[in-house]
Amino acid sequence: MKLTTLECNRQIAASPEEVYDVWIDPESPGGPWFSPNNDKQQSKTILAAKVDGLFYHSVSVPAQNMVFTHYGRFTRMERGAVVEHTWVSEATQGRESVVTTTFTAVDGGTLVRLTHSGLPDDDHAKQRLAGWQWVLGALAQRLGKSR
Repeated sequence: MKLTTLECNRQIAASPEEVYDVWIDPESPGGPWFSPNNDKQQSKTILAAKVDGLFYHSVSVPAQNMVFTHYGRFTRMERGAVVEHTWVSEATQGRESVVTTTFTAVDGGTLVRLTHSGLPDDDHAKQRLAGWQWVLGALAQRLGKSR
């Protein structure tokens, strides 16, 4: 099976530490683990944000009769610099992929670079890229205007 790597970037008007803190907080709107529970979707997140800590993130969309479940293990964490974790979901066809997110100080803000490697090269990968771009947009909106 052919595998692919996705990359997306966003410059955010906040310090690397501020961006990192929102990124790993499941209670913080704008982070990848946050999903509001409302009449449109229900979510459940279990997250131990530390090296070798596990995460489970599930979002149910009743109107579409769909459940999106993701899980993995944190492999590298340096406050204000990097979060790396494995990622398994239906979109990875059960294979373990790796998400590396770096936070670099640039022009008074932070360049967030996300790389998701080891994904099957199919339509799900394109949807995953759009999903990660949406997450980076929500992060930028939460922390201030992106540049």
